[in-house]
Amino acid sequence: MFTSLNRIPLIACGGLLALLVLCWQAYEDDETAIGSLNSQVSALTTERDDARKAQALQAFHFNRMNRITGEAQRANQQTADHAEHLRHAVHNSLSAQSCHAVLLPVADSDRLLGYVSQLRQTALHPDAATGAGTHHSGAAPRRLTWGQAIEWIPLLLGNIQSCNQDKAAARRIDEERASETTSTQ
Repeated sequence: MFTSLNRIPLIACGGLLALLVLCWQAYEDDETAIGSLNSQVSALTTERDDARKAQALQAFHFNRMNRITGEAQRANQQTADHAEHLRHAVHNSLSAQSCHAVLLPVADSDRLLGYVSQLRQTALHPDAATGAGTHHSGAAPRRLTWGQAIEWIPLLLGNIQSCNQDKAAARRIDEERASETTSTQ
């Protein structure tokens, strides 16, 4: 029934069928590998895009904070310049008055200097416990003239205004952060 001539085409067909099965299997393996690589590329692309978004958002925050800080610094410089100009104007107008060189009473002078020292100490060391009143430590009482006491007022008010501007800038930064977090949610 099967002669040698019939076996050759049958073996050739069997070999061809085996070759087709092997090619199909290789194709399926390649498709699986390509699918796996595509999913890895997709995951890495998503990770890269997320990292770029986070980096852009961080740069945006830094730029905004730098802008707000710069505005606060410019406002503080303007306040300091205005306070110094006002102090100079007060000095010029007071130096013509006879009371300019009159000494303040010792109690008032000590109280004013103690208040300024306490403000300075609180600003430099806000966590340190400060005692009430002035600390004399046996030093001679310091005396101020009326002119000196009045000249200090614009400078103190300028410093207070600068501190208020710094706090307003910090509040503005916090408000923008809070509004941003609520808008992203």
